[in-house]
Amino acid sequence: MDYPGEKLLTRLWETLAEKGIGSLFAPWQARRMGRAQIDTRRDELLALAQAEKDAEDIRAGKLTYQGGEILPASMPEGRQRSDGRIEPVLDAPALLHEVQKRQLHEEIRREVNVAKAVAVAEEVLEGDEQEPPGSKVNEDWLYSWRDYAGRVSSEELQDLWGRILAGEVKNPGSYSLRTLEFLKGLSKSEAETISKVAKFVIDGLIVRNMDEFLEREGVRFSDLLFLQELGVLSGVESIGLTKKFSSRAKDKYVQYLFAKDKVVILEGEDPNHVVELPVYLVTSIGKEILKLAAFSIDSDYLESVAKGLVSEKVSVKIADWIEVTANSGRYSNERRVDV
Repeated sequence: MDYPGEKLLTRLWETLAEKGIGSLFAPWQARRMGRAQIDTRRDELLALAQAEKDAEDIRAGKLTYQGGEILPASMPEGRQRSDGRIEPVLDAPALLHEVQKRQLHEEIRREVNVAKAVAVAEEVLEGDEQEPPGSKVNEDWLYSWRDYAGRVSSEELQDLWGRILAGEVKNPGSYSLRTLEFLKGLSKSEAETISKVAKFVIDGLIVRNMDEFLEREGVRFSDLLFLQELGVLSGVESIGLTKKFSSRAKDKYVQYLFAKDKVVILEGEDPNHVVELPVYLVTSIGKEILKLAAFSIDSDYLESVAKGLVSEKVSVKIADWIEVTANSGRYSNERRVDV
């Protein structure tokens, strides 16, 4: 019997193996199915830590790479001066050696960064029961992802690129090349701001006039303006932007507002009823980026928004939500919200 997430993990490994990406994990590919995941990941992380140390020692001149092996570096050659001091010799072979040393250090560092992002993707896909999609990750997209993921060394950004890969394996086309281009220039502080704001996104929008919740998490109005400048949000400076929600059904009012692992369910008798909310809108590129955040929706904020939607014409419920495919899912544990 397959364990939860096994099919998606297999698709991930097959995708990477086809293109030779994540080569530092290659020795474990054949053993993953026959060993406990925790043992496999422990060995992987130990190997990555050793690779990072070797790369730093190569950069520092303590190690060298010869004949397919990493060996202790020999002492640099020099020439004896008349006063007995050693004067280094700067010649073409020595310069070439320095260039090769720096290149090797950089290549190892990039491979380690990619491998760490792949490890994050594995963690994200573990336990995900979704069936692998019929299509595969685009080759050009995958090579672009590898180049960008290889540039980042901070854990926060490695986590971000790992989640991008996991999302693309689940639903190819989820993240455009334009989004990858945007993310490659993202700083750690900018990523942290986006992660904070993601906790307040409901169905591709942030409800206005909820400043107390945002400020509690350190999100100021200036942060929202900055995200608008980046192209993640729109309508921040506007005073009259609203979002209208008409019914999804013809015989009654039904609407679903999705918020990560939760859903707000609106129900009423009048199919012509329209619910309006004052909002900041999340742009197309913003939707791709904000859904990468690892946090669940802020529960107090969601509860407050839900209570604000209760009226004589609409009853409101909050339920747990599990996405099964890119366009479907199931909810459970629904509960009624009262003012």
